Amino acid sequence: MIKPLLTILLSVITLTVQAQTFCEKITKLKHECYGFKPKSLSQAQREAKSAQLDKFWDLAKSDKKEAALCLKNLILAENNDSYFCFDASSLLLSLDETKEYQSVVLEGVKKSNLEDLDLEPYVQLSFFLGKKGNDISALAEKLLSYPNAHVSLTQHAITLNAIDAGLFLYNTMSADKAEKSLFNIIANGNSTGKHNAAVVLNIISTPKGDSLVNHLIQNKELPDSVSNFILKDKQNFNIKTACKNVITRADALRKLNASSYDGDFICQASNALKPEDVEAVREARHNTTPGLSDEGLGRYFMLTALLITLRSK
Repeated sequence: MIKPLLTILLSVITLTVQAQTFCEKITKLKHECYGFKPKSLSQAQREAKSAQLDKFWDLAKSDKKEAALCLKNLILAENNDSYFCFDASSLLLSLDETKEYQSVVLEGVKKSNLEDLDLEPYVQLSFFLGKKGNDISALAEKLLSYPNAHVSLTQHAITLNAIDAGLFLYNTMSADKAEKSLFNIIANGNSTGKHNAAVVLNIISTPKGDSLVNHLIQNKELPDSVSNFILKDKQNFNIKTACKNVITRADALRKLNASSYDGDFICQASNALKPEDVEAVREARHNTTPGLSDEGLGRYFMLTALLITLRSK
């Protein structure tokens, strides 16, 4: 009996040492690869650094289970290296076959500084986490508060400003949660965040949101340029043109969740639907952005016009 027990014990010890050694390798390579500011690197330095980071990712991918646990601990322990927090979180998400590490990924992204990042992957990752039911309020607030933010969606050949990109993130949330986050920015954020949040809050279009935005405008708590932008949005989103055709209320409700529709349908629906259909329109708008695309944003804005028009009846 002694020999089999000894064999089992040695096997357990061997596995433990191997696991520890693997994490130590990752930790060692982390110290060699990270600790830099991407924007401070020349093009040649960026290329060299990219090759280094590929080695880090390749090592992690060689043992996904052990790497995921190791990355979890490294991300949660890191408080200084902003770029590592984001890059390692992206890596962890790609390794996380069980989806048990999404909360860690969220914490890692929260620690990242937008100054150190390309905003497209930041928005893509934030949007993904939001779609999976995670609370990305802090990530959306960080984006809206970042001055002169531009997000290039290379696949769709469009560039979003902070407001448009923020709408994608807030559309992963309920109206109540989005409203709460935007209220927080307006109360506690920097000037960039406050101005962007007021514009987004107007587009979200809720009774409490409208009340706050109107208060900010009336009391001149926003720059004239922002107030005028919001007032113009209110006017442009309110449908007053004559429609070419007529549609029944039942048909309008049925077609709200179509994959595509044109301005004429929105016009017809604005006449056919009633104020009590507001939540059906809001739900349909929530479904317009399964991913980041100009088509989704276009549908979102069409239903925003319908929503605002119905709420003004």
